[in-house]
Amino acid sequence: MVKEHIDTTLSTVSIDGTTIDGISPGSLPFPKPSRGTKDVTTIADIVKKKGLQILDPGTASFSGICIPGDVGQIALKAASSDMEEHTIQVTVPEAGTVFEYQAYVSTDYPSEEDENTLMFNVDLEVTGGFVEAITYAGITSIEGAGAGIAYFPALANTALPTTADEVVFLEANGITTDTVEVTAVDASYIGISHDGGESWTELTSGTGATFLATNWPAAGGLSTAKIMVMETDKATRFVTLLIARE
Repeated sequence: MVKEHIDTTLSTVSIDGTTIDGISPGSLPFPKPSRGTKDVTTIADIVKKKGLQILDPGTASFSGICIPGDVGQIALKAASSDMEEHTIQVTVPEAGTVFEYQAYVSTDYPSEEDENTLMFNVDLEVTGGFVEAITYAGITSIEGAGAGIAYFPALANTALPTTADEVVFLEANGITTDTVEVTAVDASYIGISHDGGESWTELTSGTGATFLATNWPAAGGLSTAKIMVMETDKATRFVTLLIARE
């Protein structure tokens, strides 16, 4: 029997690739666009004529249970004050679809719901086109240049699995700098962020770029960066890069 509806159970919402936990059922932030009309009547017309104005991508909002320490909710709070555009993704597993758009986090505020539960509330001002995609941007590999790097996944430097959302470089103790090379030949944009997605540095496919020196891990330490790959008509792919130094 063919199922007559798509269930949104187990759907997720993310900001710049970071999943936001605690979202209430029925609160997925799908924006509602609108388009006004304009008068295009001329003196030769005997009936008023109308045209369509540029599409307004609209707004969206959602809410959920406040979870202290949740990285997604922390990212939302940071985005509400940075005045920057962010990538919002709504993933519906049963549909096999990712809905994506760019938006400002215009407000982020608490409230109290029934049974004395602290909630968070978010309003989004959508700024760009809406993408409905069944596949993510393609990444061939993510690799470093240092000798003897151990990779996770093991073939990240030659064939990154399509399901991988984390890549680890295990560097030798004596390595104090390295490059990051992302190969994604069909990408419209490749970027790396060392501050959790607040700012991005553009990369060129197949060309190594030096990992930020001030973020390089001390011996026995760990550093984190985020890689973003965009491709036309596909969902943006985010991969967390972990640099671990022996």
